[in-house]
Parts: sequence; C-alpha cells; structure tokens
Amino acid sequence: MTVEEYLRTGPVDLSYVAQRMWPDNKNAKVYMSMKLNGKRPFTKKDAESAIEVLKSLSDNISNLTID
Repeated sequence: MTVEEYLRTGPVDLSYVAQRMWPDNKNAKVYMSMKLNGKRPFTKKDAESAIEVLKSLSDNISNLTID
C-alpha cells in the first residue's frame, strides 16, 4: 500500500497530517483533499512529507504511558 492509498483509506485525521505537511497553508485540508481526489498531483515530495508526519505521529503514540 502506498502512502497516498493509506491517506485515502486509513484511520488518520487528514486535517492533522495536512496542517503538518503545509504549516503555512491556511487551507491545507482542502489542498490535501484536492491532491487525494486527483484534482492536483500527489507528488513524491508530498509522499515523503506525509510519511515523515505519520512516522512522527507513530513515535508519539509509541511513547505513551499509563502513568
């Protein structure tokens, strides 16, 4: 599965990912939606950036504790 496919179908908040991928874009969620719906190309740079955000999120989740 590619990162683009995962973003389309996975259980992740796209707003969160989009805001971190494009922090200066006030319409990052819309921009992400356009890319995932084929209205704009989803580039290799987009894929690399999305993977970086998802890995960071994974690290944060892995470091959670009960106490």
